[in-house]
Amino acid sequence: MKMTGDSVLKMHPLARRAENEEEMLIGRTDISNFIVLPVIGVEIIDLLDEGKNVNEVATIMEERLGEPVDVLDFANDLAVSYQFVHTVDGEVVNEPVAVVDHFSWIKEATGQFFFNRVAFCLYGCVFLAGVLLCAFTGKYIPVYSDIFVSTSVTVSVLASFVTIWMFLFFHELAHLLAARSLSIGSRIGLGHRLVFAVAETNMSNIVLVEPGRRYKAFVAGMAWDATFWGIGVILLFAHDAGWVSLLPFIQAFIRMVNVILLMALAFQFMVFMQTDVYYMLATRFRCANLLMNTRLFLKSKIRSLTQEEQEEWEYVSLHEKQVIRWYSWVYLIGSVWAIWFFVQYQLRMAIDFIAKIADEMRHASVASWQFWDGILLIILVLVPFFIVGWSWLRAYRQRKSERERAKSLQEA
Repeated sequence: MKMTGDSVLKMHPLARRAENEEEMLIGRTDISNFIVLPVIGVEIIDLLDEGKNVNEVATIMEERLGEPVDVLDFANDLAVSYQFVHTVDGEVVNEPVAVVDHFSWIKEATGQFFFNRVAFCLYGCVFLAGVLLCAFTGKYIPVYSDIFVSTSVTVSVLASFVTIWMFLFFHELAHLLAARSLSIGSRIGLGHRLVFAVAETNMSNIVLVEPGRRYKAFVAGMAWDATFWGIGVILLFAHDAGWVSLLPFIQAFIRMVNVILLMALAFQFMVFMQTDVYYMLATRFRCANLLMNTRLFLKSKIRSLTQEEQEEWEYVSLHEKQVIRWYSWVYLIGSVWAIWFFVQYQLRMAIDFIAKIADEMRHASVASWQFWDGILLIILVLVPFFIVGWSWLRAYRQRKSERERAKSLQEA
């Protein structure tokens, strides 16, 4: 790509939302790439998209502002850094990306049915009922041993594995439905948070919604987790009161579910990662990219920032920089604790568990159930680690691809 003052640019379709009287959020919804620009910057984009060349736009801006404007440098950023430009002088520089939202057949009205003020009040009442029953009876509070639904280790591990991922799907489906109620499409996938495997809902385009309306999409997953947990407690209480009769296996299953849901709710409060509560806090404090900018801030304390990183830091608002100064401590302490917890518990437990199974398998023949039972258990234990590794590798390849694309555009 060779861009000159005579170049004519054509933009991708760009969505926008006014931040205030002086700034506007603008970006591509197909790759969920958005930036906040002064209104004058958006006007430059519109003039370029109308077919005026770079020099013509620079002349218009100089006449309007009374001083020279480096439109060529800005146009290069639009093409390389932000990927807003589709063609330069008819040559494609950034291809459009075909995005298919998951469950696109679900109507907006369906999302509004499940997530409105009345629904949230109902969810809150069910959860509160569960809390009160636990508090006043001293029973039904989940404990770790509830995770074992059977005397068979295989049955317990398999049941908990399936249940965890089933309720993770419900959690992410809640996010998707709530986002759909705001006319925002989204996609459910797998990823990682620091060193933990997670399911995640990509609803990046929610930045096009006013901040005050985003909260229900962020809290939707926790609302369903809390509701299912409350229902489980109520069912156990109803059984003990003689109102319903539950089979022992059903009771054990409900207790297992409640442990899983309580752990899922606790995880969301780890705000040093991109959890649901993190997004709520970032929205509340009006931070565009709190986590990434915090990492940039911490890098500056260890080494000198590259020119590109320095430019990124200069774009961070003064208000967000003030938030980052205290949030960086939350991020540091939380990350150290999370890694310690991962190594001391999740990783060590997995290693010990696999070693024990392998020792039991050593004397079993390949044709025996004991051997294949061990193989199944080992696979289930390793699944979260495989997901984290795959997610890390995917993120690395994406970053590498973006760097190579930017480099090739700059050199062309």
